Amino acid sequence: MIKDEIEQNLKNNLEIYFLEVINESNMHNTPDGAESHFKITVVSDFFEEMRAVQRHQKIYQILSEEMKKIHAIAIHPFTRNEWKDISGDDLKSPNCLGGENAEK
Repeated sequence: MIKDEIEQNLKNNLEIYFLEVINESNMHNTPDGAESHFKITVVSDFFEEMRAVQRHQKIYQILSEEMKKIHAIAIHPFTRNEWKDISGDDLKSPNCLGGENAEK
């Protein structure tokens, strides 16, 4: 599946803190099961000090083979700090409340 290829290629080439790849082909005039339109949200500190166009260029470079197979992608690249500002999610795992930390 192209979606899996996109996810794996991005994971192999960026230190990712959050990745969501959504097949939006069903929102377009495509046959059932098509993989032609994707929305990619990727959070990586690799994007620090990069302008938006540079971030998109890097994603296109990483996904050069996949781009030959699809029609369009919507790319939403963020650093962790930008993502926290947008989503309120700081991407940290919650503290464990089990074991020694459990309330008695």
